[in-house]
Amino acid sequence: MSSLLIESTHTSVQDDLKSNIEKNHPVKSKTVSKKINNIDTDIAISVFADTVFITISQNQKFNTWIKAYKSEGVLLDEPSYQVDVLLGSNQDTLLGIYARQLIENIGLSSRRQLLLSISITDKSKDSFKQILQTIFDNKIW
Repeated sequence: MSSLLIESTHTSVQDDLKSNIEKNHPVKSKTVSKKINNIDTDIAISVFADTVFITISQNQKFNTWIKAYKSEGVLLDEPSYQVDVLLGSNQDTLLGIYARQLIENIGLSSRRQLLLSISITDKSKDSFKQILQTIFDNKIW
């Protein structure tokens, strides 16, 4: 009987510790996998102290890495956004548009910068909308 009591108490302490670590961990993360226009699409979002890291992949690769951040505008106190391709193709304007849409949304509630890893095969308007909507529905920043 006493061993059951000890085991039960030990499990409860472990559960409390795990819950406490999850609540206080400095990095929040969320992953979503879904079919978008019949293509398996994986999205991962991790939020660090100063950066939101988002991966979007339709082919299980990390092809293009983009950094985007908000800076205060000089005129009329309007924010401006800087989008830089760090690695991969800088010829695809759609990838920059993804980054711009994401950093504008992040900038509404945070000063964090965006690090985006994106590798998509479906570049249709519908896919674009569905991917962004999925991210916004699951945002953790």
